[in-house]
Amino acid sequence: MVLSIFKLYHNTVHLWQTNLTASPESLEFYQSILADHELKRARRFKFERDQQAFIIARGILRIILSHYLNLSPEQIKFQYSSKGKPSLDQDPSPLYFNLSHAYGKAIYAIATEENIGIDIEYIREIKVISLAKRFFCDSEYRWLNSLDSEAQYPAFFQLWTCKEAYLKATGVGLVGLQEIEIFTPLDSNLKILKISQDSALAKKWMLQSIETAENYIATLAIKGINYQFKYYQWSQEEAIEYNIIAKD
Repeated sequence: MVLSIFKLYHNTVHLWQTNLTASPESLEFYQSILADHELKRARRFKFERDQQAFIIARGILRIILSHYLNLSPEQIKFQYSSKGKPSLDQDPSPLYFNLSHAYGKAIYAIATEENIGIDIEYIREIKVISLAKRFFCDSEYRWLNSLDSEAQYPAFFQLWTCKEAYLKATGVGLVGLQEIEIFTPLDSNLKILKISQDSALAKKWMLQSIETAENYIATLAIKGINYQFKYYQWSQEEAIEYNIIAKD
């Protein structure tokens, strides 16, 4: 049994970040605590690096949740919505979570509120204008197009993470990208302008930019207002320490 060392209160969100690297010993341990359906999903990835990233991300998720639930990582059970959003398979669920990983970084959000989503992206050179024209609202596209080429990349990914975080919170999926209009120009106070042309509904949601590694952008979406955020880092050393404890 794992001692519950993290307490989560109403209107508080815990945010965890980690690098998706692991020693062979830790990788083996992460594999040992995953369920069969998670291992099958990992094997669907074509490249070994993607398989390992998934295994590490899900293994760390189980360990983090175990510290809140007073369960061993193996005892935690998940269920999935029709769109694939994971949640705890407990009734009633004591907490909710969401996770995202990209290019070797993972981020986790833990809360007592159900409608929570998070997304992390690595800033890279892609065809931002053509993608924005296809997937973004007209106001967002026009604003992006007004920026110089270097500024377009972080702006695009900031908009993308805002939208995807909301869609992950609601479990809708990427089909709804154009239904979410983000207020532009972007500043430190991110907010949704309209949801399906409804500005009143948009005011019920909060966006929070998450400070993360250089060249990465992460955003949280959660229903409600006036949340407090606490930040944690999961390190390889902690993973090794937990591995040793778990085997005793």
